[in-house]
Amino acid sequence: MIAVLIEEYSLGYKMLRDSIRELSEEEIRFKPGKDKWSIHQIIIHITDSELVSTHRLKKLYQSLNHF
Repeated sequence: MIAVLIEEYSLGYKMLRDSIRELSEEEIRFKPGKDKWSIHQIIIHITDSELVSTHRLKKLYQSLNHF
């Protein structure tokens, strides 16, 4: 079960990369509105969130293995 979840999670990077592969730099940095995020900003946000989530998951894993 855990291995399947890890495998699915690991596909996220490839899916994201594949979804923007054909876009130009201009398209990636385009903001559709004053208060809207560009694809570039969204990717940065996802990356930051992944770093925080990874840290939390490591702590959770460590706490579960202490019992």
